Amino acid sequence: MSKNTISVSGGAMPKINRAALMTRAWAIFRQTYRFPEIKFADIGRRCFAGCLRQAWVEAREAARVAALTPEEKAGRIESLNYLIQRAGFICGGREWKATISRHRAELRQLQAA
Repeated sequence: MSKNTISVSGGAMPKINRAALMTRAWAIFRQTYRFPEIKFADIGRRCFAGCLRQAWVEAREAARVAALTPEEKAGRIESLNYLIQRAGFICGGREWKATISRHRAELRQLQAA
């Protein structure tokens, strides 16, 4: 195991740059709560904590995608394209839109990596 990884439940996960994580949390906070216009004291720590949790989720997902082999990425992209084509058969409009947007977001992330 190199210095760039930490042991996680039987596997090695890359270390996450905490400075970049905090920068991303502040970006989410500014975007969501219009921070410069509204004082931090009015918004509160709980709101920032939620933004920090979201930044951790994004960082873990990016690390997971980076750890995929090219064959796994290709297989997942193929499966997502198939699921997007088949999503039109979902009954509800909200379910359909949510499913399509979730699949397309993951597809964009896989293709960017």
